[in-house]
Amino acid sequence: MKKILLVGELNQTVSSVNRHLSGRFQTQVSVDSLELVKGMTKVFEPDMVVVCLVGVGEFDNRILDFFWRQYPDAPVLLVGTTEECKGYQKYYDSGQFDYALRPTTLSALMNKCMEMLHLEITETGDVSEAIEEEPQKRRSILAVDDSGILLRSVKTMLEKVYDVAFATDGKMAIRQAKKNMPDLILLDYEMPEWDGKRTLEEIRSDEELKSIPVVFLTGVADKEHILDVLELKPEGYLLKPIEQQRLIDTIEKVLSGTL
Repeated sequence: MKKILLVGELNQTVSSVNRHLSGRFQTQVSVDSLELVKGMTKVFEPDMVVVCLVGVGEFDNRILDFFWRQYPDAPVLLVGTTEECKGYQKYYDSGQFDYALRPTTLSALMNKCMEMLHLEITETGDVSEAIEEEPQKRRSILAVDDSGILLRSVKTMLEKVYDVAFATDGKMAIRQAKKNMPDLILLDYEMPEWDGKRTLEEIRSDEELKSIPVVFLTGVADKEHILDVLELKPEGYLLKPIEQQRLIDTIEKVLSGTL
């Protein structure tokens, strides 16, 4: 199995890309720090590198120079808007580097990676386009949090667009999800008995539930906890308090497979 190192900020886009690519490749995430990238590359020995420029701000070009000079046989794909991807012409001219412009879809990104690795692309179609042809129905969201105030707030923000169900702890969330399979789970991190990480571990280990996308909605913002959770490949990590439109936009992007 080919190995892809995903470099970028620890945000929902990187998490979604990581989870999608891991269905075909062995993947590893690294934050955009030259020293961390060097160490991860030495241990992981990737066949390809995907650099996600979404939310990075000023990207450290030394990371690109590192792969350009030290790993010339490993293709490198930059993912971002036209504005984010501009300014790297010398790398593109080398033939080792290419870019994928947003907005795009996860399936298109998968095909681009397979193309750069010279693998056969199986034409499956774009799931998001196929869904749009079907009659529209309300998606279901399971919100998991031990705070009744937060759950009421989520209900108010989402109930006009989605069917919203609730669980106040991890065990209840598993029972609820098995009974009424949700399209997406919003998960808090800090909860009694089972915290968010334990709950996500249970979801990912359950054959019925493991394909349900999970987005963390939590007040836990320290890098150690985020890195710990990202190993389980959630589709997003949002911090409380969350603005209504941003929450809806995130849910829509995850459900449609759009970056």
